[in-house]
Amino acid sequence: MPDRDGALPRGTLLLVATRFLLYLGVQAAYFIGVIGTLTYEVGASTWELACAVGFFNLFIIFGNTAGGALLDVRGPRVHSAVALLGAVATSVAFQIVPMTVANVLVMSMAFGFATGMGFMYLSSYPAYLTDDAGDLKRMNALLSVVSNAAVVVGPAVGGAIATVLPAQRVFLATAVFAVLAMVPAALLVERVLRLRAARVRLRAAEGRRDSAEGPAAEGAGTAASGPDAARPRATFADSVRTVFTVPSLALLLGAGVLAYAGYGAFDPLESLFYRDVLRVDISWMGWLSSAAGIGSVAGALLAMRVPRRHVNVLTLILLIALQGAGCLLYVGTSEVACAFAGQVLLGCAFGMVTPLQNTLVQMHAPLAVLGRVNSVMNAGFNGAGALPLFAAPALAEVFGVQGVLIGASVLVLAVPLAYLALRRRTVAAIVEDERARAARDSLRSPVRAVH
Repeated sequence: MPDRDGALPRGTLLLVATRFLLYLGVQAAYFIGVIGTLTYEVGASTWELACAVGFFNLFIIFGNTAGGALLDVRGPRVHSAVALLGAVATSVAFQIVPMTVANVLVMSMAFGFATGMGFMYLSSYPAYLTDDAGDLKRMNALLSVVSNAAVVVGPAVGGAIATVLPAQRVFLATAVFAVLAMVPAALLVERVLRLRAARVRLRAAEGRRDSAEGPAAEGAGTAASGPDAARPRATFADSVRTVFTVPSLALLLGAGVLAYAGYGAFDPLESLFYRDVLRVDISWMGWLSSAAGIGSVAGALLAMRVPRRHVNVLTLILLIALQGAGCLLYVGTSEVACAFAGQVLLGCAFGMVTPLQNTLVQMHAPLAVLGRVNSVMNAGFNGAGALPLFAAPALAEVFGVQGVLIGASVLVLAVPLAYLALRRRTVAAIVEDERARAARDSLRSPVRAVH
């Protein structure tokens, strides 16, 4: 039976430490080190800012794809070595190249690729430690807590460094944090390697038992017992097919892609909103990002308290809409206090969305292709966010920076609700299946990596 005392599988704290340190470096460096350098030190245009954000997101997709394939095919040892060393290498490179627009654009690509490689710690590694939905929810919520704590601490660290040093020096903090992350990552990898063989044997035994019981034992919305689950060397194409043939995964991808498209306008215009509408200096890029982090920590803690029966796609869609409400408060006025409150609300909703979304993907995707399934999902989300990048500067010339950001916020709020209305029957069927799965989970022993 699942742990009733809330205990988490062994290895969770090692995973949490690795994710926190690596993501702390990303948060310390990206917004100030890339966007801040372009806006305040290089004097980049709106179009150049859009290119920087677009390239960063594009190479996050490439890094995600490479990281997912590397994890599935070569295992966690190779994946961890490449992800952590890549973070160190790109951070050091930022210190030795002259800060021109062209160089920053190139470096944003490299940094995006390294960042995408590291996302597997958040999206895939929990499923190597347990497949019980209750444990997954708590693990993902805890990972979200520390990730969002990094959103609080990282920009504050970056802001403090940028106050006294050139903005590119914030990448030194990224390198230091990545080196520190090597210690828990090495211990985590060894544990996963010891447990993986036992876990696969247990899953195979359960699969044989489910087959003997007949089709009625299988959930309509899950791929865990599908043919791909028995194929440890399934291809990336298998992962794409899994996403589009499993109703719950297809719904998660569709709702996320439509909503994330609204965020695409924020990245190239947000620093200009700070400078020209809020009229604050570069350090506020760190302080307001930290406000979002505070809300995200609170949201992730709330996610731990979500009842198991509400861990479903309906809850996720409603939380995405709440993010849109936070966006409206954030950019709807020229008052810093309102922007701060909006960042907190937006962060709170985001802090609940991330662990819930990751839990649902881990529940419905076969472990053998989970890394690549997450690559497909993240590619869709990041690709959708990149779509409006090059339209945003042109729209800003017509409607102003704040006008475009308000319109994007309305899109983030309205699209999930419209999607829910148009796909209500599909959502209802998936929610019913997820609640049936929750009932089954409460009656069976979880297929766990033995301690």
